[in-house]
Amino acid sequence: MKRWILAAAAATLVAYVQPAAAQNSAADFYKGKTINLVTGFSAGGNYDLYARLLAEFIGKHIPGQPQVIVQNRPGAGSLNAAAYVIVVQPNDGLNIGLTANALPLDQLLEGKDAKVDMKKVRWLGNLVELTSAVTVWHTSPVKTLEDLKKREVVFGSTGPSGETYVVPIVLNDLLGTKIKMVTGYPGINEVMLGVERGEIDGRSGSWSNVQQRPDWISEKKIVPLLQIGVRKHPDLAKLPLLTDVVQGERNKKIAELISAVVAISRAPYLPPNTPEDRVKALRDAFDATMKDPAFIKAAADRNMELSPSSGEEVEKQMNRVLDVSPEVADHLRKLLAPPK
Repeated sequence: MKRWILAAAAATLVAYVQPAAAQNSAADFYKGKTINLVTGFSAGGNYDLYARLLAEFIGKHIPGQPQVIVQNRPGAGSLNAAAYVIVVQPNDGLNIGLTANALPLDQLLEGKDAKVDMKKVRWLGNLVELTSAVTVWHTSPVKTLEDLKKREVVFGSTGPSGETYVVPIVLNDLLGTKIKMVTGYPGINEVMLGVERGEIDGRSGSWSNVQQRPDWISEKKIVPLLQIGVRKHPDLAKLPLLTDVVQGERNKKIAELISAVVAISRAPYLPPNTPEDRVKALRDAFDATMKDPAFIKAAADRNMELSPSSGEEVEKQMNRVLDVSPEVADHLRKLLAPPK
């Protein structure tokens, strides 16, 4: 009996000591260090704004309280930034990626030829579940989704790996819309400037981007045509979701897949081989930041939505997103193949 009690006490002691040791190990490592939060888009866009908001507050919740700075590495729909974090830099916990939410589709579509393996990254969490909106400038003759099926319009995009490209291409296939794509914009901010200047007719991207330009809404400078996500945005309550308007079983599966990818909107991650104690330390810090009153107030003051979820929840969501039938995967692979 005494032997059993001693064994139980020892097990309990180990259970308490191990987390403390991991915490101390992470604190020793991060003290005096700088963490790079690498985003795949230019300054001023929505990804950049969320990256800077997170970087401003997460450091004080990380053991050792390292400095956290944002690096902008635009290009190839943020694929360059993802490769920098996952392949180029050491997997030591000092580089966090915040790249296009459509990038995990690369693993589904390209398989072993994918440039980065997003299925194996260690997600810290998701800052917000956003809704995407297809919009055109008010001067466009296109005013409804039906018009979009009859008239060609030109949309801007960062590149084939980004949501700004993927969603319009999928819409052309599922709904018969006539969207012509122009790629190469460094970020969504430049895409939206292109809309204002008349270089392009419209864009597909997060509604949160539009909210950063309140005059676009109040002065009706844009015309929303469709929204994509897992639920309707309050601003767009009368606008249909993509999943409401598609027909056919396969098309519905594709619409659900794209909508789920859009909803995992601003999810930072660590490279696959990051030491486990540092993964845990940064996940805990992310969760604590999401509950930090100063962080929540800063987001509200900047008109930035928050609807966070944990790293474990994001990993489960991603696994469900990428668990699709070979038929759906093959169709998307052909549809989203990079232009030659």
